[in-house]
Amino acid sequence: MLAGEGFVGAQTVPGFMIKGTLLDSNSKKPIEFATISILDSEKKVIALTYSDENGIFKSADVHVGSFFLNLSFVGYQQKSIPFEIKNSSVFEFGTIALKSESTQLKTVTITGSKQLVEQQPGMLIYNAEKDISNNGGTAADVLRKAPILNVDAAGNVTMRGSSNLRILINGKYSGQMARSPGDALNMMPAGSIKSVEVITSPSARYDAEGAAGVINIITKKGNQSTSGTLETVIGNMEQAINPRFTMNRDKWNVTSTLHMHRFRNKELVSLDRVSLESGQEGGRIQQDMIRDNAKPHGSGDLQVEYAADSSNLFNFSLNGWLGNWPQNSEQRNRRYSSAGDLIEEYRQSVKTKAPNKGLDFNLGYTHKFRKPGEELYLMAQHNRSQDDFNYNASQTDTEHLLIYREINNNRTKNSEWTFQGDYILPFSKSGKHALESGMKAILRNVGSTFNVSASEQATPELLIPVQARSDQFDYKQDVLAAYSQVKFKWAGGWALHAGARMEGTFLEGNQRTLAASFSNQFWNFVPSATFFKKLDANNNLTLSYTKRISRPSIWDLNPNKDTQNPNNIVIGNPSLRPEEVNQVEFTYALQTNSDLFVNVSLYGRKTGNSIESIITVDTAGIATTTKQNLASNEQYGLNLSTSFTVVPGWKINSNANLRYAEFESQALSISNSGTAWGININSSWKLPNNYSVQVYGDYDAQSVSLQGYKTSRLYYSFSAKKELPARRLTISFTTVSPFNNYIKQTEVVRSSGFIAREQSQYLLRTVRLSLNWEFGGMFKGGSGRKINNDDQKNAKQGG
Repeated sequence: MLAGEGFVGAQTVPGFMIKGTLLDSNSKKPIEFATISILDSEKKVIALTYSDENGIFKSADVHVGSFFLNLSFVGYQQKSIPFEIKNSSVFEFGTIALKSESTQLKTVTITGSKQLVEQQPGMLIYNAEKDISNNGGTAADVLRKAPILNVDAAGNVTMRGSSNLRILINGKYSGQMARSPGDALNMMPAGSIKSVEVITSPSARYDAEGAAGVINIITKKGNQSTSGTLETVIGNMEQAINPRFTMNRDKWNVTSTLHMHRFRNKELVSLDRVSLESGQEGGRIQQDMIRDNAKPHGSGDLQVEYAADSSNLFNFSLNGWLGNWPQNSEQRNRRYSSAGDLIEEYRQSVKTKAPNKGLDFNLGYTHKFRKPGEELYLMAQHNRSQDDFNYNASQTDTEHLLIYREINNNRTKNSEWTFQGDYILPFSKSGKHALESGMKAILRNVGSTFNVSASEQATPELLIPVQARSDQFDYKQDVLAAYSQVKFKWAGGWALHAGARMEGTFLEGNQRTLAASFSNQFWNFVPSATFFKKLDANNNLTLSYTKRISRPSIWDLNPNKDTQNPNNIVIGNPSLRPEEVNQVEFTYALQTNSDLFVNVSLYGRKTGNSIESIITVDTAGIATTTKQNLASNEQYGLNLSTSFTVVPGWKINSNANLRYAEFESQALSISNSGTAWGININSSWKLPNNYSVQVYGDYDAQSVSLQGYKTSRLYYSFSAKKELPARRLTISFTTVSPFNNYIKQTEVVRSSGFIAREQSQYLLRTVRLSLNWEFGGMFKGGSGRKINNDDQKNAKQGG
């Protein structure tokens, strides 16, 4: 695996490292999440760590002298071992066995409780597998509970108010996320997710893409010889079957996951838009719309690792998906004059077909040299996908007579190759200081073919091709990148991680029918730096700076005019350029042996050339939405994450955020500013007889944008779980929004020419029952190594 973002350098062999393996004295099985404390001669704690899923623990926070190793875990007798560090760079404890405190209930399995949220330099880790309310859900449900992130009722993900972020799966970009991250997250079962890394200050090794930051979803991987699980989900809004299988033998590790899912999406939308003429009200448009769609889809994943020997590891993975994401709607439209007279009324029915399919293919190789910590990584990836979006719109008058028809068929094909190489060179045998460099090439080709046919007023039944709105848009985007970064660790708990990345982007676009083409190229220099100070075993400070960019996607650029909603037209902008973000962040973190975790982060972020959705309204009251580089914004905020145990068995974790945002567009003479805040609370209780219950609530107050604001929203859920260890069966019940049929949110958009108010109501009253049966060994997070595009937290742990 690649070295992680931590400063202890898990890929190297630090000076004065201690290591060992913790096992149950009876079963000889590894003990996971045990607390490992290192005490000095005066019995003061100087370092703290935990055993991983294989019972292995490591720590490099020791020096020459005499110490005590204290091992503790719920349900086991505490053990203290004296030891002395002299000249050896590694102190091996070997295998240590802990005795159970009670031998009466042999059928009861006692498991440790890892913190739900943990802190690493530049990131927060949400241990999703420890949250029972995720059972039977999807990745969207998981991200909703992660710190710093917001997921609205429609499934849109934002980080600190921005949707321009990068979502990775096991450190690699997935073609599933390209078309619609919200849809892709619904194609991923929550039960396959081990943890989520919310990376607010990415290092130079990460792609510069993702102005707001990076989300890295880590999936589970088995470590038993043969094991698996079968999950079935039944509910009023969704149904799913999620089998998983793993095999780990000798040098091979194979993991396979299948997800078959169907969910219902219902939304009620009411729009009231008033045109303004010299500040006075003009015409008015009112629209009521109902969307009620079932969205069946499925995905499969296969991961294979082969460790030829201790120096060479080969990695292969294959991920495929297919589904249908219709957006059928029924609309009622009314247009009024400035005097309030009804001048037009009609209904529109829109039938859509939106199938998509795709495939990700990955090959990776890692080689460890004889020098400790020196490693080489090579990776190749290919993504191929096809997305169709076809709509058939029919308008009828108040007497139900056909007055207009339109058909728009749009097919988008994407082909992408990625090649990457990384090299780590330690400066010394201790591994405290190291240089890491790498190169990457992304070759992306996208084609979008759209054909529009529409009727004329005299013959509404007859469809005629509209040449002016039919074309083929070919888009080529190549990205070449190189980076270099250094890591230094000094005595006294000080560390520095600094680097820079240079990315060149080369664009070509061509509209064949219109014979319009463009080409462009630009270079981005992306520096980053993080200072780290470990105050003691439990407290640390981090100061970081990073620069990020966000490139427009093919769907932002696509000039195909979407008029399925005739009063709200959407069109792409081929002239978009990337936006640039500079961010500074200061973090204080506290993590104690008493199950208390606190993370406080202050940040400031400035975005130039910002990509914003701009809405304009013509004289007939028709709105057109397109994205443009016509604004800048500044944000300053505070994030607080905490987790603690109230009494044994009762845990609470909470995330709160407060931010102030300023938006300005000199080109449009628009400015807006305001404060937004939000808080979520997650409380869980472990009850006797293997019962657990959980309550979750998430409130987000009003937030501002360039042209307006969104009102507050509330999301809440209740969950209960019953474990049957003898049968390896888990039964979970979850209900979302049981006291409210719909979740409401209103968006207000205004300019000098109009003011619009749109209220959306999302059907979220959900009842979900999930059954999870495990066979063979238990599913745990992977301990094997992995070739990744970007840094991973488990790289720090399992190297």
